[in-house]
Amino acid sequence: MRRQAVKKLALLMLVAATPAFAHAKLTASDPAADAKVKTPKMIRLTFSEKLEPAFSGASLTDPAGKTVPLASSVAGSGITLLPLALQPGRYKVAWHSVGQDTHRMKGSFSFEVVP
Repeated sequence: MRRQAVKKLALLMLVAATPAFAHAKLTASDPAADAKVKTPKMIRLTFSEKLEPAFSGASLTDPAGKTVPLASSVAGSGITLLPLALQPGRYKVAWHSVGQDTHRMKGSFSFEVVP
């Protein structure tokens, strides 16, 4: 019986010592997915963990599918896009993220700019 307790304790300690890494998943955005908004001055993506800036980023495409030129930055658990004035229409944000676990995640969402 004592031997089983020692084995269980050793297993518990091993599991507790293993770091719990999760993938850097998108948890929020502004504008939100499928939102209808006036021209945003900034697009902010928030992730579930700190990002590796060299391997994370996002792009914006216009209603015609062309990439929109913009300034962007990756810091902490967020990506910020700074587009110039956007014309009315549906825009798509495509993102890719790498967190501390080094696994790459990607996704996209759309929002609409209204007059």
